[in-house]
Amino acid sequence: MAFRFQRRIKIAPGIRVNISKSGAGLSVGPRGATASIGKRGLYGNLGIPGTGLSYRKKIDQHQQTSRNSNVNAPNSTLMKVDDDGALSFLYENGEDLPSSIANKIKRTNGDEIRSYLNSVRDKRNELLSTITELHKDIPAPTNNPEYIPKKFEEPKPSNGFWSGVLGFFVPSIKRQFHEKLKSWYRRKSEFESAENDRKELEEKQVFESIDAMDKVLSFYLSEIEWPSVPEIDYDLGSNNKTLALDIFLPSEEGLPNKEWSVPGNAYRLTSRKISESKRRQIYRDYAHAILLRIIGEVYARLPTVDHIMISAYRTGVDTATAQDTDEYILSAIVKRSTWQKIDFNRIARIDPVEAMKEHDLIRNMTKTGIFKPIKPYTTDDLERISND
Repeated sequence: MAFRFQRRIKIAPGIRVNISKSGAGLSVGPRGATASIGKRGLYGNLGIPGTGLSYRKKIDQHQQTSRNSNVNAPNSTLMKVDDDGALSFLYENGEDLPSSIANKIKRTNGDEIRSYLNSVRDKRNELLSTITELHKDIPAPTNNPEYIPKKFEEPKPSNGFWSGVLGFFVPSIKRQFHEKLKSWYRRKSEFESAENDRKELEEKQVFESIDAMDKVLSFYLSEIEWPSVPEIDYDLGSNNKTLALDIFLPSEEGLPNKEWSVPGNAYRLTSRKISESKRRQIYRDYAHAILLRIIGEVYARLPTVDHIMISAYRTGVDTATAQDTDEYILSAIVKRSTWQKIDFNRIARIDPVEAMKEHDLIRNMTKTGIFKPIKPYTTDDLERISND
């Protein structure tokens, strides 16, 4: 792996996918997808195969389950969609339901089951779109960055009525509560102090200190919810006007290779293999979108930087030795003055592949999206262009 630059941004591995604001958050969980049908309705635990991610969500919010839906069925029945798309019905202990009960659930909860399958389908297909849409959240460049505050989210310890009564008679209970409260105030104070330091860092020190620039860049690039996490090495120049970055990309084989659908005549998911040409197109867009997003974060957070050199590489094979080697596929030098010409109010409408052509770009790519190795820009090139 290339180490042209000294600094590395450490981003936790894994795939994180946003759900809508009204939905539930992601968490580490089981493979596949499960749901439960009970007296309170239908709940789903949706998993993305191969990622270890899942979420729980009530999926019949606008529909009432038939009053007879649980006749001769357990109080709570689990549904599960496996990695191949097959739907099964289970007891809470994980054992399969008899087919007679499963068929009755299908007859009485058809709309809810299909809604659940649609949710699983959308979640499995979501990764295909999010990996190419990073650029749609690019912040606009600014010469006066504004600190974005974070809230202290840990709830304050509460001393309920009965705990208060017991504390009156049992001093040790009262002392335990006061210790918890004291500890909470300490953590809150430390958080607020750190936030004040970050405000100073982002609004003042970032104009003067390369160390501050380093911390701000690391913070915001680590905050991005990457659909597939890149490795980022970078160096700030001897002054505060240039920045060089190398981005290590996953291979094309690491992208999803299926699209999922729900057939109209069956309770299951079916998959269709994505063609090689389609996967190349997805990878092409993904590689360019990552570069655009990183460029955007730099010009939104580091006001003194006016030239960025950014290159993307992946693992290739040396045809002379058959050994793995670093293979650069994109390299660009981007001036702030050129970057500012983008209409960031309409950023979702840009084509990442076309957008990169507006800058000093080295790229050897066929019309079908096949990348061929290139020789990337160097820091000498960056210094020469920035001094022109």
